[in-house]
Amino acid sequence: MPDYKPNYFVRAFAVFALVAALVLVVVVVLTSSGSSDNGGHGKKSKPEISKVGRKAIRKGVWIVHSGDTLGEISVKTGIDQDTLLQLNPDLDPQALLEGQRIALR
Repeated sequence: MPDYKPNYFVRAFAVFALVAALVLVVVVVLTSSGSSDNGGHGKKSKPEISKVGRKAIRKGVWIVHSGDTLGEISVKTGIDQDTLLQLNPDLDPQALLEGQRIALR
C-alpha cells in the first residue's frame, strides 16, 4: 500500500473557504433583513401618496386601470392591502378588471 501524505495546503484552503462562505451567508442575511429607507432604525417613513392616489382618496373610490395590481393601488393611495380587502370583501386581488371600482373608505 502506498504511503498517504496529507496535503496541508488543500486542508487549509478548505477551512478558509468554509469560513468565507459562512461570513458571506451572515452578511447577506444581515443586509437583506432591513428594508426601510432609514436603515431599519427609528420610525418608518410614511409612504409617498401619488397625485392620482390623493384624488382617489378624496373621492373615496379607485377605478382600476389596465395593469393595476392591489399592491400598486396600496402604494399609490397609502392604504394597506389588508384594509383594502376588508373594505372590499368581494374583491379578488388576482383578478382585477379594468373599470372596476375599489372602495377606499
